[in-house]
Amino acid sequence: MKKITTKKDYYVAMSEIEGFLAKGFDKLTREEDNRLAELSVEVSAYEKAYFPMPVKHELAVIVDAYMKENNLTRQKLALLLGVGNSTLSEILNKKRPITFDFAKKLHSKLHLDGNLIFELA
Repeated sequence: MKKITTKKDYYVAMSEIEGFLAKGFDKLTREEDNRLAELSVEVSAYEKAYFPMPVKHELAVIVDAYMKENNLTRQKLALLLGVGNSTLSEILNKKRPITFDFAKKLHSKLHLDGNLIFELA
């Protein structure tokens, strides 16, 4: 498959994908299924390059995602980080600044990128 490099290529590929979707996944032949996979990869690459989604990073969102992935409550996370519940809550709600010590704990215990932590501080 040729790489999608123009809007026309993109719309042709999207039209072909819509045709496969209208047919239904369970009714696709092996060739159609392979073609759909190829188109999906190419469309995704084009969209990433020409229609990037803005990403808004917030420490609270990242920490909440970590807690969900690891089945942690805020109390358990506070214990893991060695801080009080109120301190954790105030930092995540931006009522208290992130200290260097707290940033080190986020980095070492949660394995968050240090640069990202300081960018969000």
